[in-house]
Amino acid sequence: MSGFTLIELMMVIGIVAVLAVLALPAMGDMVVANRMKALSLDLYSSLALARSEAIKRNISTVSMIAAGGNWQNGWTVTCVDTANACGGGGNLVLMAGDAVDASIRLTEANGITMITFSRDGRLATAVSSLRVIYTANNSNVPLRCV
Repeated sequence: MSGFTLIELMMVIGIVAVLAVLALPAMGDMVVANRMKALSLDLYSSLALARSEAIKRNISTVSMIAAGGNWQNGWTVTCVDTANACGGGGNLVLMAGDAVDASIRLTEANGITMITFSRDGRLATAVSSLRVIYTANNSNVPLRCV
């Protein structure tokens, strides 16, 4: 007869269970690290969009604004309509970022809630960095700065 005995099958299941228990904490850190990386890339692409729109429109009123005054609530890339700079009809929202997951904290070091680019693509506001921090303070998942 060919096949496995019940004892062999239980041994394999036991070994797989031990390996899964050892790998589970590292898997959680990997998921959080990937969320932080995705958020960092979203922030970077939003900043790049705001900068390129300010250059393209040749105006100094393209800003990335924290939703509700808190980066944790998300953000919008907005062309603030001053003297029909954005084509009239009020402010033009170019892109909106979603709220940040509760396991991650997004802050600006100096408490700034609006980042504005000038028509030459340079920052018009003094910003140090946007920080993406894992709220559990796990040393396996370092903070990211954008």
